Amino acid sequence: MKIVGFVIDVSSVQDQRIIRGQRIRRSLIQATLDLFHAGDAEPTAGAIATIAGLSSRTLFQHFPDLSDLYAAAFDLAVGRAFSADRPVDPAAPLTSRITLLVADRAQLFEEWLPLWSFAERVRRVSPAVGAAMARLRQVLRQRIAVWFAAELETLDPEARLAGLDSLDRAFGFENWMNMRERQRLSPMRASRTWRFAAEAIVQQALGGPVRASAAAA
Repeated sequence: MKIVGFVIDVSSVQDQRIIRGQRIRRSLIQATLDLFHAGDAEPTAGAIATIAGLSSRTLFQHFPDLSDLYAAAFDLAVGRAFSADRPVDPAAPLTSRITLLVADRAQLFEEWLPLWSFAERVRRVSPAVGAAMARLRQVLRQRIAVWFAAELETLDPEARLAGLDSLDRAFGFENWMNMRERQRLSPMRASRTWRFAAEAIVQQALGGPVRASAAAA
């Protein structure tokens, strides 16, 4: 294409627009996450745009429905938090794995409290957020199966499923939220309570004793 004697590389212009659009979307998504973690349970378009250094009009050009932006932010947070996992040694003592799992999940869930509380509120009006929560729950359940594979594999199929269900509930987000937000326990006290309860639940679910000497470590 030529305009007033100058050659314009249309493909280059289009590429720049795509790159700029992606950059704007990333800024809006990150601004949304920043507000979540700052305690804003349901940030407005104006607040998000301000943090991103953009206008509300620009926001709605890229995210016509604010729930789509919420879902994108939630997906990004999931990707960051679960991009890697601490390796599990299935031969390690059961109590060691319980200790590591409680420590890992307590830290992760504490960081996620504002985001998870938000997701619980908007999932009914944002199917994308509800779907992302379901995927996350499935990931957490799969990891529980890895952490306790050595014990679960010794059970018959029905008992294995029941045991995994019990462990999944015991180490889920809702348990941590209940201790922190409803019972108002401190993070340290909630971790200790979780560890104590987890040992009893693991023993019952998997049918194996938890050695007191290792549990005291």
